[in-house]
Amino acid sequence: MIRKFTIILSALILITASISAQTVKLSFSPYGVSPRDVVKSTTDIYTYPFNSLTNVGVGTLCYFKAAITGKKFASPVFSITTKPSGSTAKIGTTKDVQNDSTQIVTFTSDKAGTYVLTVTDGTYTGTVTFNAAKYVGVYNTVINGIDTKLQCKTCHSDKVAEWENTGHSTMMQRGVDGIVSSRYGASCLGCHTTGYDKDSTAVNDGFDDFPFTFPTTLAPGNYAKLLTQFPDAMTRANIQCESCHGPASGHLGTTTDERMVASWDAKVCAYCHDSGTHHFFPDQWATSKHAVSTSYPTGSGREICVRCHSGKGFAEFVEGVSTTDPYFDASYAPITCAACHDPHSDANQFQLRTVSAALVAPGGTTTQVTNAGLGAICMNCHQSRTEANAAIAGAGTSAINLRFGPHYGAQGDMLESNNMLELGGQKLAKTNHIGATVDACVRCHMYTNNVTADAQGNIIKMGGHTFSMMSPDGTDNMEACAQCHGSTFGTGFDQVKFYLNGTADFDNNGVEEGIQNEVRGMIPNVMTQLATTIPGVVLSKGYGFTKDDGTWFGFPTPSPQWTKDQLSAYWNAFTAFEDKSGGIHNPKYIVTALRGAMKLLGIATAVKQDYQDTVPTDYIVYQNYPNPFNPSTNIRFALPKESHVKLTVFDVTGREIVTLVNDNLNAGVHTVEWSAKDLASGMYLYRIEAGSFVKVNKMILLK
Repeated sequence: MIRKFTIILSALILITASISAQTVKLSFSPYGVSPRDVVKSTTDIYTYPFNSLTNVGVGTLCYFKAAITGKKFASPVFSITTKPSGSTAKIGTTKDVQNDSTQIVTFTSDKAGTYVLTVTDGTYTGTVTFNAAKYVGVYNTVINGIDTKLQCKTCHSDKVAEWENTGHSTMMQRGVDGIVSSRYGASCLGCHTTGYDKDSTAVNDGFDDFPFTFPTTLAPGNYAKLLTQFPDAMTRANIQCESCHGPASGHLGTTTDERMVASWDAKVCAYCHDSGTHHFFPDQWATSKHAVSTSYPTGSGREICVRCHSGKGFAEFVEGVSTTDPYFDASYAPITCAACHDPHSDANQFQLRTVSAALVAPGGTTTQVTNAGLGAICMNCHQSRTEANAAIAGAGTSAINLRFGPHYGAQGDMLESNNMLELGGQKLAKTNHIGATVDACVRCHMYTNNVTADAQGNIIKMGGHTFSMMSPDGTDNMEACAQCHGSTFGTGFDQVKFYLNGTADFDNNGVEEGIQNEVRGMIPNVMTQLATTIPGVVLSKGYGFTKDDGTWFGFPTPSPQWTKDQLSAYWNAFTAFEDKSGGIHNPKYIVTALRGAMKLLGIATAVKQDYQDTVPTDYIVYQNYPNPFNPSTNIRFALPKESHVKLTVFDVTGREIVTLVNDNLNAGVHTVEWSAKDLASGMYLYRIEAGSFVKVNKMILLK
């Protein structure tokens, strides 16, 4: 298994983090618990799910986390410092002591109004304010027995209009009318209605607090009948505003004391989307890199950073809110469900916030991404953000720091064959993954083969909303590649070989390795040459990767004294590193770009080898190259002994297209070129028969 690229933070950041860790801070905040979390244990304090909102239904069982940083808890004391008149509510005496600095307590409100909970440990104090109220319903105007003539769309007509077009607004309606599933039943109402609380002691005018009888059969017209039969319950039917923002009886335009809230916490969505084997997205997301806090770039002077480091910032970026707009919010919000999915709008498939992106281009311009499908949303952040020529031109007149180069994630540019430099007379080629994968990033990083759980019901933590190409145990998701390439790549990405002009040895070590190992060899070739030829340069930059032998390879730090050629070679090598795929995203592009960097610096590049000199020990059928192809491709196969070989090409229906070989061949490696210039784009199969050996591979013609 190849060791994945890792980023080591600079010493300055490490020192800053160390200093910050010494500051003691006591925080108190809601602690969301999903239905999946609840069933993990029958002996803990988590008996009902909690959506983590600070606007809750009266009687809702809530969990609050007290956490202290910079020290351990000594003797924390929990108290209620503010509560509504007549309330006798108390903080639960049983706690979940997670560690020396984290404790979870329970609390259940008994009256509508504002509550302030406090935790004190010596001289350190933390508080949390929340509101308890009753559910109203999106179209209801009668609140607390008074017809206020007000409803959600009185003030939020645009958001209500958008919501009315989403699946949330008709979820129960479609269910009881038999549109969703023949298995739709009363157990679905807990998530498909508003204010439903499975804790029977919570009485807050939610759907379950009013008379209702589930229809005996699912049929069109059921919903209309239920509106007449059970008007109070049906006022809270479907997934309404209050499902995500909390009950509105205390709102009426007032937002103080948490009387209406908007949260980016994934637990709001997990309240319904994380239970069982059919509702699992938040459980997968929790293992993704998106779930890791990236709050450090926010704040004054770092407004531009929140575009990608904060969920709220990304939403503002998509909506076109300028960082100078008085309503621009640079505060941190995690990159959760609501960062990528707009809860209010279905303008895009899956309620994605956007399906477009723009990449940097020469001359200070941008180029619109038009061929990435749903994956375009990823490219808004996973891109260089800095144009190569402009960066190099400015490097000679200004100081260069650790930020020279692409801005951390160059995957979008790599897929689009954008922003690498043509160097040393080496023409840049490209592998058309972006065209073959339809939805680009999504097609591979979210691939699950429609299998989301194992035999024991455990959610598979690979693909889907983990966005990971590897499972936690280190198994690579080779099935994602097999969609187009068949099963010839082996059992891991490190085994995937790429051939260009008849060779797979690009780092000049005399061994044809997987493309990832070859790229990981080419990058040090460039960086080592720079360190060797430039006085005073050492391989000690805060970025680099761990080599296969376990040793660390660090990058040099460019300076204004570097020549344009040196900076250009560095740019290509560093971009290849920041892509993180080791060449998988665009093999031709990354190999030719690194070859160009090597040639520019005077490093020898690989030449075509004569494979006929070596007699293989087994029958082998290699993946054709290039693949996808247009219009010609090479089919290579190995024979351990003289054999009668028949090589035939078929279309996906099994119709024979052409027989390329039907003859006795000597032992060795053979390459057959096939041109499909008169055929339509699509998937084709090539079948090799050699004695009792039979093998079929897939290939893609893409015109």
